Amino acid sequence: MAGTVKGGQSLTSALLGVPGWTAGSLLNSWVNTGAGAVAFQYRKWSLLNEVEVIGDISSGTITNGTNIASGLPAPASLQQCNPVIDVSGTAAAPITPALQVDTSGNLKVEALGSGTTRITFHFWYSLDA
Repeated sequence: MAGTVKGGQSLTSALLGVPGWTAGSLLNSWVNTGAGAVAFQYRKWSLLNEVEVIGDISSGTITNGTNIASGLPAPASLQQCNPVIDVSGTAAAPITPALQVDTSGNLKVEALGSGTTRITFHFWYSLDA
């Protein structure tokens, strides 16, 4: 059940604590941009039953549906799309470049421009959806 504090967990931490970040593992040639840009990472907010994802990544495969990461907490049923910023400035209007979290916890690229070399993002997705 979402929001349940289990035996051995700290009630104060569950109610007031900010969860730590988990470093994400990138696939298909994507790498953290570095040089002061935030690395790809995520954290699960248990009481909200949501996941926060952040990152600035470069140089990977941009074909629609390509997995760029796996192992994220999976939403219950629906695949969820989240807009990203194409830092390399190649996305064609009116398509919004996005990352999609599927029901297996894979993070996939969608609608990146043909010359995309770098994207940055910060989004939340629901585990209940």
